[in-house]
Amino acid sequence: MRMFLIETELSAGLMNEILQSLLLLISGFFGGVFLGMGSGTTGAILIMVLTVVFGHSIHNAIGTSLLIDCIIGLIAGLLYFRNNNVNLRPAVVIGICGALGSFLGSQFTSQTPEVALILLISFLLIIVGISFIIKGVDTNIEFVRTKMKVHFLKKYTLVIFIVFGIIAGLGNGFIGMGIGGIIALFLLLFLDYNLVTAIGTSLLLLVCISGAGAVGHILKNEIIYPVVLMVGISAAVGAVAGSVYAQKINQMKLGRLVGCIIIIIGLIMLLRAFI
Repeated sequence: MRMFLIETELSAGLMNEILQSLLLLISGFFGGVFLGMGSGTTGAILIMVLTVVFGHSIHNAIGTSLLIDCIIGLIAGLLYFRNNNVNLRPAVVIGICGALGSFLGSQFTSQTPEVALILLISFLLIIVGISFIIKGVDTNIEFVRTKMKVHFLKKYTLVIFIVFGIIAGLGNGFIGMGIGGIIALFLLLFLDYNLVTAIGTSLLLLVCISGAGAVGHILKNEIIYPVVLMVGISAAVGAVAGSVYAQKINQMKLGRLVGCIIIIIGLIMLLRAFI
């Protein structure tokens, strides 16, 4: 009887580990899809899963998310590069300043109360989700250019690149949410890139920016390495799928679906802050 109970406990434990592994693989895959399409980050899903489901600290979840964003940004970015859809030279200043900002931002994460970080990320997710539902992923760039009147700002391009890179990097390193979509939009507006080139370039820039933030968290021992190994594989597959099919999906419908999912994730994390 005792042997039977032991075997039952071992079987239950093994089943639990399998289910947890599957959840991580699925989370990584869909996070990779978001990032590969240039409109998201693994952080939107992975941070919630690691904190709410697995009970890891928000600081470790942020560091882990940044490292995975760096890895899959490289993989997906190289696919775009192989197809001549990357133009790094005009945007190198953003990468350098973004990396500096991201490393600095990562230094403040561990000094911030966990509840404050959860609340900040939750509200940001909800805002982004609402924006996706209203506008979709595929923004009308010409309309944005007209409204923002960015043409007269192009004479100050270098200054704007430096300021944008530092601010975007600070946010990236601090809360672990990838900024590939923001960078892509910036490249569309200020460098007149086409959509595919903007996405490909932003992915490779994200390698430097998220990578620098990840280094900051590595120095503070805020990385969950087993998760990186497991999720990195599925996220890479998702990133490849997202980059391949980026131009074949109805962006408005996708944006609304993603928006709903992101809002739900934000609400779950918000609830966790008060439990």
